[in-house]
Amino acid sequence: MIFPWKQNRRKQGIATRPRGGSIEERYQPSRISAKSLRRAISSGEMWPAFQPIVDLQSGAIVGFEILARWTHPVLGAVPPAEFIPVAEQCGLIGDLTEEVLRKACACAIKWEGSFVLAVNLSPVQFDDPELSNKILRTVRSSGFPVNRLHIEITESALLEDDPRVHATIASLKASGMGLALDDFGTGFSSLTQLHAFPFNKLKIDMSFVRSMTVDSGSRKIIASVIGLGQSLGMMVVAEGVETEEQAILLRRMGCDLGQGWLFGKAENAWETSKLIGNRLLGEFTKRAAPAQLFQRVHQLDALYTAAPIGLCLLDTDLIHRSVNPRFSAMFGLSPDDMLGKTVGSFMPAQEAARVSNDLLRVLNGETVILEEYRPVGSGKVFFVINQRVDDDDGVPIGISVSAVDVTGHKAVETRLSQTEDHQRWSIDLSPNIPWASDAAGAVNFMGPTPDSSKIDVKARIDDWMERMHPDDRLRVRLEWLGWIPSGKPFETIFRMRLGDDGFHWMLSRAKPHHGPDGTISKWYGVITEVAAQQSLSEQVLRLKNVGTLLQQHSHDVAPIRAHDNNIQSIKSSGETDHYSQPSDGLSRSHYLSMLMKMFEGAPIAMSITTSDTKTSRYVKVNSAYLKMTGRSWEEIGGKTLLAAGSAIDNPARDRRHQLLLEQGYYELEEVDIVRGDGTTIPTLISAQRTTINGTSFDLEIIVDVSERMRQQREAENALKVSARTDALSGLPNRAYFDEQLPHRIERARRLQSVLAIAYVDLNGFKEINDTSGHPVGDEVLRVISSRLRSEFISHFIARVGGDEFALLIETDRARAIGLQQMVETRINNIFKSISLNGRTLRPGAAVGVTILNGRDDAYSLVKRADDYMYTAKSTRQRIAFVYDGNQKFEGNEEIVSGAA
Repeated sequence: MIFPWKQNRRKQGIATRPRGGSIEERYQPSRISAKSLRRAISSGEMWPAFQPIVDLQSGAIVGFEILARWTHPVLGAVPPAEFIPVAEQCGLIGDLTEEVLRKACACAIKWEGSFVLAVNLSPVQFDDPELSNKILRTVRSSGFPVNRLHIEITESALLEDDPRVHATIASLKASGMGLALDDFGTGFSSLTQLHAFPFNKLKIDMSFVRSMTVDSGSRKIIASVIGLGQSLGMMVVAEGVETEEQAILLRRMGCDLGQGWLFGKAENAWETSKLIGNRLLGEFTKRAAPAQLFQRVHQLDALYTAAPIGLCLLDTDLIHRSVNPRFSAMFGLSPDDMLGKTVGSFMPAQEAARVSNDLLRVLNGETVILEEYRPVGSGKVFFVINQRVDDDDGVPIGISVSAVDVTGHKAVETRLSQTEDHQRWSIDLSPNIPWASDAAGAVNFMGPTPDSSKIDVKARIDDWMERMHPDDRLRVRLEWLGWIPSGKPFETIFRMRLGDDGFHWMLSRAKPHHGPDGTISKWYGVITEVAAQQSLSEQVLRLKNVGTLLQQHSHDVAPIRAHDNNIQSIKSSGETDHYSQPSDGLSRSHYLSMLMKMFEGAPIAMSITTSDTKTSRYVKVNSAYLKMTGRSWEEIGGKTLLAAGSAIDNPARDRRHQLLLEQGYYELEEVDIVRGDGTTIPTLISAQRTTINGTSFDLEIIVDVSERMRQQREAENALKVSARTDALSGLPNRAYFDEQLPHRIERARRLQSVLAIAYVDLNGFKEINDTSGHPVGDEVLRVISSRLRSEFISHFIARVGGDEFALLIETDRARAIGLQQMVETRINNIFKSISLNGRTLRPGAAVGVTILNGRDDAYSLVKRADDYMYTAKSTRQRIAFVYDGNQKFEGNEEIVSGAA
């Protein structure tokens, strides 16, 4: 903040040009006398100037500092550095303060907003025992709220432990005014004084702010003052902020408020009133007090210790200075075993040398990432990131190491790989190849192929298509696409090469999946070998003969027991046992062993149940079924599906039983299996019913499609994002903008908020493309897009044309007052120079901004913004605006004020 009696400050420069005489003559101190100063105060030549104080986080104006200005009828503008010392020496400083404060309050009471006014008291004024009463009378006489006046006191006023100073400060505070300690750090303030006086704010002297970008000492002082002020519950204000770089550093340090030429010079009441009409205003509110320093240290220490990952910090000599328990546990040590030591003290020499070399690379600026670090003697695997830590000046001060235990993740990857290998092996034995397509019939998923190198879905699809007999490919495709419109279950046969033993006849079946609206959203299918499909019932019958072998084979897979299930021999008197010997000449034991492996080792869940609808019970399940449902054989073996809490018992089961009763099978029924732990798994179920000597059994094959559905969702999301995103800029494209606009309009009306649309078109972009080439033009668009994202981070931005962008800005009615100023400031920041390939480019912009009114729809709002943009373009300025806003924001009437 800036006060009337501060001397020799650049921030007190005034724009008004003095009149008459040479510079030397105009600024001779001898020309100012007590008499002329007294006359100036009484005749109204003294007037207040107002300099903005802003919230560094939001950029909103929260107050103004009052500065004394003197316009002499002959001399013109007299600098404060001349008349303030005279006023202090001749006892007029009190009268001067009252005059300037009275005028400032009289002007400010007419302005909208709850901003504060800050005024500085000279140390000389504390000799007046009536100081507090005089200030209070002056403010109250204007009607300006006393609690919105902040009194700023310089450190020199506190040098002597004067009871009168204490009494005056206490009286000011008791009246409701705020108190600030000015120019902190340049005088002789002590912590005792900070504690003794009821200050609300600390002001950092501008000398530190001006040098903070080049002097690390100044940065450290500022950081310390901010921490001190906030720990004492005070707001912290930085004076003399003149560059955006300074403002960014102060924001990063957590400074509350800023004041300086970057945010505005001191102006008269007329200019200030216009500024208030165009700038965003905010409340002068105190932020939540941060934790005390010792609390923060303990909190950070607790977080560091309890972090779910390993953390450590080494200094530049590669000595461990901080280690948490998870990091030391990697090596079977405690933190105390590592602190103060290098890696050579607890690692074998060869390993220590390798790790030390990595750490030296980090100190040289390289980030070293180890995706699979295995500590010597440990069976675990860690993902490790080594990064250099620099101070504010970019000087290395150490190395931060983070380690995440990925042992379980790697084990899962291994198991998944083994599972796919198992599935590929099973293709030769019992091929069941799941597949899926979108509603239009485009195949977007197929199961693993015998070729282990085919990992992603596209490679699998291509591989399976390549394995189809050339003479069948076109026929099957035409059949499939021609069948899609019918919406009925599909099936066809064709030849496919599974291994090196030639072509097999395959049967492919598919069933449509309907979305919530009843339309087909996708198709699910499975491909099986025709021979296996036709002999499904035979295989169930043959399982009767392997009861003894199955009983001896596995502890977790229950066998079929003929006597338990009343399964009798199918031979009647005089009949031949058709299943006593396989027709291909294999030995009976070899054939039974193959069937047993096919059932138990299949990667697809399989179960055999009795087929009576009400009392159906489990006869046999394989390991994959138990794993999928999360149950053990002891829980379900021999029990009815209902008593066993069947994972697939649901209202649709009766319908599936009816299908089995009517046609003996069903294909690709979608069922959500409920596991023992309550989670659900989406599956496809097919079943075959067979009757053995009067007893019916159902063989169900269950395919877990959760991974397929996840991949499909990811693919759909990726396609959706791709369809909505402009590839060059990474911003939403025109299609997504058109999709979003009606929703934003509806929301603004529902919430009674303000919605503005800004159309931005680059000026001079064609010239850039013509003279520098399209690659440079593309890079310019990318830079502009990036700057748009940074400046309008909370708003919707889209690239709607070659060099056109659209912004949807949503705000409340109070903040909309400063909308025009906000947009212009940020656009000017965006269209600064761009350096590319040694050239400096200066693209401009034409901007049209309009605000939604009660009569608008999406079309009219866009058209108006587009029209304004072309109007701005016609001015041929490098950066031009046409703005139209609801200045009063009353009802649905729109008051238009345009400015190019």
